[in-house]
Amino acid sequence: QFPHDIDDEYTPKAGMTFPTLEEAAAFYKRYAKRAGFSTKIRNTNRCKETKEVKNQLITCNREGKWVSEIPYVEKTNPTCDANCPARIYVHAVKKTRLWCISKVVLHHSHPCCPYQAQMLPQHRKLSMQVRCIIENNDHSALDQIKHINNL
Repeated sequence: QFPHDIDDEYTPKAGMTFPTLEEAAAFYKRYAKRAGFSTKIRNTNRCKETKEVKNQLITCNREGKWVSEIPYVEKTNPTCDANCPARIYVHAVKKTRLWCISKVVLHHSHPCCPYQAQMLPQHRKLSMQVRCIIENNDHSALDQIKHINNL
């Protein structure tokens, strides 16, 4: 499943409205998980007087040009960010008090893998039961290592 294979109702489009900015961001985040990428808030503009949010730019996590201090030849994984253009721009509509998507770019400059999206930090969620199992396994492994070192 690639971004162009996602049902139309789950794909962001210019003109879509949401009651809150959080719901608009959550909608794009759900789309990102289905498409196989992570999002980040790139920019938020606020009103000078009231400090209320006027608009927000939410982009693909691989947006931007990252410059490393490590020389390119020494890097084991030189492609960190891909200057990805994928983004949505959400702004407040004063008359209706709704949030509207005014610009949408769905094209990515890198491959997206929806089957591995749950492994991206933004989409990773563990239930309390799974967390407890992992912590218990870590503690028992440490105890075994200590016991072996004491022998």
